[in-house]
Amino acid sequence: MTKALLTIIIAIFWLNFLNAQPPTLKEAIISGKVIDKETRQPLEYATVAFFSKIQNKIITGGITDINGDFSIPVSKGVYDITIEYISFKTRTISDKLIAKDENLGTFVLEINTEALAAVEIIAERTTVEIKLDKKIYNIGRDITTAGGTVSDALNNIPSVTVDIEGAISLRGNENVRILINGKPSAMAGFGDVNLLSQLPAEAIERVEVITSPSARYDAEGTAGILNIILRQKKTLGFNGSINLNAGTPASAGVSANINYRTEKFNLFSNIGWRYFDSPRNSFNDINYFDRVEDGSVIEPEYERIREDQLVDRVNRNYNASIGMEYFLSKKTSLTGSVFYRYGEDADVSTNKSERFNDGSIVEETKRR
Repeated sequence: MTKALLTIIIAIFWLNFLNAQPPTLKEAIISGKVIDKETRQPLEYATVAFFSKIQNKIITGGITDINGDFSIPVSKGVYDITIEYISFKTRTISDKLIAKDENLGTFVLEINTEALAAVEIIAERTTVEIKLDKKIYNIGRDITTAGGTVSDALNNIPSVTVDIEGAISLRGNENVRILINGKPSAMAGFGDVNLLSQLPAEAIERVEVITSPSARYDAEGTAGILNIILRQKKTLGFNGSINLNAGTPASAGVSANINYRTEKFNLFSNIGWRYFDSPRNSFNDINYFDRVEDGSVIEPEYERIREDQLVDRVNRNYNASIGMEYFLSKKTSLTGSVFYRYGEDADVSTNKSERFNDGSIVEETKRR
């Protein structure tokens, strides 16, 4: 009896001992790091996958952080571990036994040159460049201005507006100074607001909007300065381009940019012609009624007035410029240019007016 009791006590003690031991973990934390072999920089968003041959599928995985590190909980077992990154060669660890927390170390991936064909790098300037005292808009590359004029291009620039008469305003103020290639020019002189509607947009390389002019500029123009930089080809030898455009209502234009450049000088020329017909029709039919003033009924002079207006507005503009730039050094050049422009407007307005009383025409006029 005493031996049996002792056996029971030992069994109870052994069971309590086993229960006091920590439970065996079912998962292990696998960590590591992934870097670029050439630059030695960490690779962010590299993928790490754990593939089970027994279940024939990927059991779990993860991605690296900004420092190229990964830490992934994985169920214990045997896995094929793959480390992948776009355009890099894949690293694989076959039949890796995962039994405890483990740091796999640093994986160095190299570029997969066989997966890359020829790489073409194209440098393209941004549409807007922000400088300390100005904003630069490279509107010469804007497809929406193709076939248009400088006025059309300026209307696409924030804070700049051009009204139907061609007047330019900056942030609502029409006191704007216009510069051509960074200096005053006869092209923008004499107060002719139609200048910019005579130049093709293809002749412009960029527009600089200077709202806070520095001391290098005169104080003229309280709203700011618009500096229009005309395009000058930089390729050696003879080159040029011709642009044709047509539209409706009747609109047509042609412009040519011609350039001849050597190591010492550059000859450039812009020639343009533009035809624009913008007819307008308007019709008014107004009825007038009796009105009462101080108890008296006053009849209108006419019961009804009907007006029909037809406006034909035809614009023909011509412009040509030729110039030469002589290179004194790599950073210094001397430029001279001559510009000619001619505009011919033919605006014809026909107004027909009919006045009625008692339903009959009592007066009819026609002016042109």
